[in-house]
Amino acid sequence: MRIFLALCFFGFSYAYMFDCLDKCECDTEDEVIHCHNGQRTKLTLPTGTRLRGFPVIGLTFNNIQKLPDQDTLLEKFPDLKIVDVERNPNFDCSSLENYNRIKIITDCEKNITDIQRVPRIDRPTRECDLACQAEKHYKKLHEYALQLWEVIKQKYENFDVDESLKQIREFFKKVVAKVQGFGQNVQQKWNQTGQADHPKAIGAKTSLGDDVHLPTQGTIDV
Repeated sequence: MRIFLALCFFGFSYAYMFDCLDKCECDTEDEVIHCHNGQRTKLTLPTGTRLRGFPVIGLTFNNIQKLPDQDTLLEKFPDLKIVDVERNPNFDCSSLENYNRIKIITDCEKNITDIQRVPRIDRPTRECDLACQAEKHYKKLHEYALQLWEVIKQKYENFDVDESLKQIREFFKKVVAKVQGFGQNVQQKWNQTGQADHPKAIGAKTSLGDDVHLPTQGTIDV
């Protein structure tokens, strides 16, 4: 069953996600299409329309062998800048030379990064109901989005001369700014409601650590 998922905290929006493509998750807050953890051998394209507003597609831990050509990707995803196909063991590394406007993040280079699987939404339990499990899942998706910036910095050094990398850096600056703004809002809401220690307030934990609050100051070097 395809579901639309809106995660909320204390009456204000935390994130909005919807099912898209072939059981992927389109995250409108981080502007990432998540298609992790499957047996996909190809990227499914939108049918009949373009999918705008998503600079990043994450396809980690699949079995992607080749991506659609660059012109097709930009036709279907006009804002696309990054496709992450790390941990796709059969990916055709020779195809990378055909992409100069989109950055394809792969394991083809020697500097293979340490990325983690994004877990699925677990079954509800007495301690953590469906909304709680969804919040935990979203937190992991958000961690992936922030970790991806660190991965890109490891793999590319020519930010000052590569125009597409400059655009990618500006995109992640906006992501970090959203994190900072959301962290300030959460802290203010907690102070007003006194629910900072509620066991289901999982979204209050930042992707930079499991036991710290969302940052109110810059924590990622962009």
